Amino acid sequence: MARFNQPLFDSGFASGLVYYEDQYPGQDPTARIVLSVTVAGLHTVPAIVDTGAPWCLLDADILAEIEPVQADSLPTERLSIRGVSYQGRLTRLIVSLRADEGEDVDLEATVFVPILNPDETWNVPNFIGLQGLLSRIRFAVDPAENVFYFGPT
Repeated sequence: MARFNQPLFDSGFASGLVYYEDQYPGQDPTARIVLSVTVAGLHTVPAIVDTGAPWCLLDADILAEIEPVQADSLPTERLSIRGVSYQGRLTRLIVSLRADEGEDVDLEATVFVPILNPDETWNVPNFIGLQGLLSRIRFAVDPAENVFYFGPT
C-alpha cells in the first residue's frame, strides 16, 4: 500500500493511484514517469507524463485505427517534437487512467494526430501533455514509491 493514499483519498485530492515505470520501453534508460493509459477503450499503451508537452501525443498507427475519418476534417497544426516540426491535427479522444488502487478516471483528452507520408515511420514515444490531459485532473507524484496519484478536478 502506498503511504500517502489514505490522506490523499480522504481529503478528496485523489481518487486513484497507479504505480508507474521509470523508463519508456525500448528507449534509453532515462528517468521518466511512464503510465499505462487506455485510448478510446481499445488500446492500452505506455505514455510519458510530460508537463512541457501541450497535448497528448500517441502512436500514429493506433490513432489511424481509432480516428480515420474524423481526423481529416480537423484544422492543421504544427508541433515541434524533439526539434523536428510535424504537421498534424488535433482531435479529442477518451483516455483512461486505470487505477491500481481507488477509482479509474476517463477523460476527454486533446491528442495531436501526426500526418505522415506513406513511407514515413513514427518513432516517437507516447506522451501525456499538460493542456491535453493533465490540466483536467489533479495529480501528485511520489518518486520514492513510483506512485502517480490522480483525481478529477
